Amino acid sequence: MCPVCQARFRGSRECSRCGADLGTLMRLAAGAWRMREAARDAISLGDLARARALASQAQEICRTPAGRDLEMVSSWLCQETTPDP
Repeated sequence: MCPVCQARFRGSRECSRCGADLGTLMRLAAGAWRMREAARDAISLGDLARARALASQAQEICRTPAGRDLEMVSSWLCQETTPDP
């Protein structure tokens, strides 16, 4: 959504309603998406600490429901593989 007028995002660099430049927002969202993909890859490789860090960073940049789920799963997996003292 456009942070200025709350119009739905239509994939254009400029808001269709108010004309705000959405380029920076699009770059941030794309970067967060790439971090989530890297977190999924890290899980499949067993690098759970990296997965958790990437998922958390992605959520800080651009919160999504799927990102929240990935963050929770990666945190849980990280805790499950940490030995108890």
